[in-house]
Amino acid sequence: MKKRFVSICLALLFTFAPASAAFSDISNSSLSQTAAVLDALGIMQGVGSNKFNPDGLLTRAQFCKIAVTAMGVSDVSAYANYTIFPDVKHSHWAAAYINAAVRHPDLKDRAIIRGYVDGTFGPDKTVNFGEVCTMLLRMLGYSEEDIGPFWPADYIAKAQSLGLTEGVSVSSASASVKRSDAAVMLINTLTAPLKDNAGVTLLDSLVSGTTDGCILLATSQTVNTLAANEALFYDGASASISSRRTAGTLDSSLIGVYGTLIMDDGAVIGMLPSGNVTESYVVTRADSTGIQTSTQALRPTAGTRVFVDRSGYEVGTFGELWSSIHPGDPLTVYYDAYGAIELIAVVSGEAPGTDFSFVYGVGDTTEIPAGYRIVKSGTDISVDELKKYDVITLDTETGRALVSDARISGQYTAASPSASSPGSITVCGQTYAISHYAAVSFADLSLGDYITLLFNADGEVVAAYPKTSISADMKGVVTDVQGKTVTVLLDNGLTLTNLQVDASDLSGLLNLEVTVGQSANGAIFLTRVDRAA
Repeated sequence: MKKRFVSICLALLFTFAPASAAFSDISNSSLSQTAAVLDALGIMQGVGSNKFNPDGLLTRAQFCKIAVTAMGVSDVSAYANYTIFPDVKHSHWAAAYINAAVRHPDLKDRAIIRGYVDGTFGPDKTVNFGEVCTMLLRMLGYSEEDIGPFWPADYIAKAQSLGLTEGVSVSSASASVKRSDAAVMLINTLTAPLKDNAGVTLLDSLVSGTTDGCILLATSQTVNTLAANEALFYDGASASISSRRTAGTLDSSLIGVYGTLIMDDGAVIGMLPSGNVTESYVVTRADSTGIQTSTQALRPTAGTRVFVDRSGYEVGTFGELWSSIHPGDPLTVYYDAYGAIELIAVVSGEAPGTDFSFVYGVGDTTEIPAGYRIVKSGTDISVDELKKYDVITLDTETGRALVSDARISGQYTAASPSASSPGSITVCGQTYAISHYAAVSFADLSLGDYITLLFNADGEVVAAYPKTSISADMKGVVTDVQGKTVTVLLDNGLTLTNLQVDASDLSGLLNLEVTVGQSANGAIFLTRVDRAA
């Protein structure tokens, strides 16, 4: 079973565990979500090399292709071998799309595109804001009779009134439209009602189904118990959690999105954000009265809906699940359209029933749940026998709190990727993997410091502290000697292997008790323990 290690001093705002983003040149999460959906729909894709080129400009030919595809027309092969506009020969890359926009039976009545008064189309001219507004309105079924005779002012005003321009940075009719703004306007248009069919949208004709009020909680890249093309969703209508098949791995920017789930051929292809408020925190303490986070206290009611992945993939209530919310947990609060809490979600990436560890007596220590047996070295003890810096591991399957006082002290000599937030470290010549929970305790530590590592009952690092705060008893027995390399089994059960000791002859220490130390320059030395003393 996978274990989880946390230090009580966690105090960082949570962001979902990173997965590969669809486009590496988009930093804005909202735009990333928009681009991911359009890419999944095949309407507006990247420019290659994992790039979207959000600041790039679109030509009239490029936007025409986008508009035709957004209308659900993907096969334009029948329109590729003739010329309508004299400056769009049949050999032009976009000729089939431009011709289809004029003559396809599903498109011609809407007159999505028109040429200039001289009969040309200008395929390679940069499309401007007025033209984009016009094409989008025609896609929705609007004509001049609906909008007004004054182009482009009436068209821009109508587009604004329908919300098609919401979220874009351009307003001048003659201004060129960036790919980022075009993407936002396209999403706005896809989800806007058609003129003559209230409640029906262009998106409805492109996908097999949609479901409102959903939250994407996790993908296989953030929860390792999910299959490669599988994701975990909350459905607000049924207040339930379910896993669904996905069309590939959903973009990481969509994780945590509250909105409309988009399905095609039985698979989820994306999420459209609803704009509802979400808030993310890191838990420092939870009890039956509420949740303390790194920035504020939350006071949900006993009946507030809660999802905690380690408690199983079902929705419960806060009254039922508060004890499953642990210090260091990433927590997200989702609010409905009326500002009420829809769901509190803890997605730690752990399988249901996963144990977790914490340091006792440091800061605002978590509580051992009522009814748990406290076990140290195989023997039951009372809570009064616990000591500061003991590491407690809650075994949720057996209802036991396993106590460990295993620790080592030594010089912090190496770290990757950084000393203040490591994934692996070297202390006293030993290299250890560090979980991202335990890594937080290294925030104020530097290479060269003398520190103490605390281990849980499974022998994994839970936290680190300066040696001046807590020091380990480094006594043990030498179990192996190979030249100047020795192995020492410490009295606390930890083993120090491949210790490089600068001494002329170490063979006489085999099976003897020693104390392991380090000098000011980091050199490791052994001192024989006088048993008589």
